[in-house]
Amino acid sequence: MRSQSKALQLVGLLVFVVGFVGYTVFDWRFDTTGNPIITVVAVVCVVVAIVVTIRRSLQSQ
Repeated sequence: MRSQSKALQLVGLLVFVVGFVGYTVFDWRFDTTGNPIITVVAVVCVVVAIVVTIRRSLQSQ
């Protein structure tokens, strides 16, 4: 399902840019440990995905 929400598309683009810059410029890798920035970015993405999924599920009922 494709998202029609402009806000979610903007969040996705922002996450992509942060991830791409982090990977290419700062050498961030998700297989490494000890970098709290990587963990925070991943946790925020997961939380946003869960909240959006739950809200859409409740709205469709």
